[in-house]
Amino acid sequence: MHFRQMRLWRPALAPICALSMCSLALMARTKPLSSSAELVTAVASPYAPLLALTALAWAALHRRILLSVSALALAAITLAVQIQWYYMGDPPEVAATVGVRVLSANLRKGEAVPEFIVNVARADADVIMVSELTPEEARNLVKAGIEAVFPYALLDPKPRAEGIGLWSRFPLKPLDPPTRHDVSIVAARIQVPAAVHDPVVVSLHITSPVTAQAGSFDRWRKGITAARLNLQYFAEVAGPSPVIAAGDFNSTPDMRQFRDLQADGYRDAVEQTGAGWTPTFPSHRWHPPLITIDHLLSRNATASSVRSLYVPGSDHRALVGTIRIPSKFSTVVQQPTT
Repeated sequence: MHFRQMRLWRPALAPICALSMCSLALMARTKPLSSSAELVTAVASPYAPLLALTALAWAALHRRILLSVSALALAAITLAVQIQWYYMGDPPEVAATVGVRVLSANLRKGEAVPEFIVNVARADADVIMVSELTPEEARNLVKAGIEAVFPYALLDPKPRAEGIGLWSRFPLKPLDPPTRHDVSIVAARIQVPAAVHDPVVVSLHITSPVTAQAGSFDRWRKGITAARLNLQYFAEVAGPSPVIAAGDFNSTPDMRQFRDLQADGYRDAVEQTGAGWTPTFPSHRWHPPLITIDHLLSRNATASSVRSLYVPGSDHRALVGTIRIPSKFSTVVQQPTT
């Protein structure tokens, strides 16, 4: 009898394992990650609804009532978690605003095509925030004409992946981050015409938690802690002024440490606008990106749009978004597009 029962339940092992993975993913996203295994589990959370729905289909087909109920519950919970972040945006209404258009791009250690970056920025950006800015790429962007449209810059180019920078159409005043350990970061106040307060803009890059080098997870954990300290500091410095922060966070919304960055009034542009599933990595022409690790955050401001964009030469999609900040005037003021 025991052997017969085992034979009856053996086909259910796969859906039971799938539902177990869904449960682990839900648990992993609720607390700060402490290991690479927890990180991988949390990052897989957007795909948990597919596992739960597959298990539900199998259980329903084989008339397994208990398994069907469990699969239905997990499918509903995992879907609700993802839908709430990506599709349930509710930006506050602000009567008078001026738009600041942002382009955020990871340049893949200086391999991104500079002419493409400049052309997109010329049409769609007021501020450019870049990570993995090498000295050679900085020179190539200048050769491509970036300074003709974005005459103000704050750059810290470095070899390989540690360089960081920003360009602006508007005059800027550099701000010193409280810490540069474990995170690449530059910040400045920019003088936006018609804005009530000059916004603080922050370009940052947190190291990847999964690399071939030993200790990468610990470096990421230190980096995202440093990013939070910096964002808290800029919130204090800005006071009522807007803060706009963008870059490669190497963190998805399903990682608790990233969601904790939304303290002090920060909001993720995708979550605020309900722009939908917006993965950014890995970026290739032959398949869509799988995970969302590049982000645009704002404080004392409202994200009105955000989208991802393929960048030739980069392994990340760029983000192009508009952040609306309070205006001095009673009517909405648009920034020029050229």
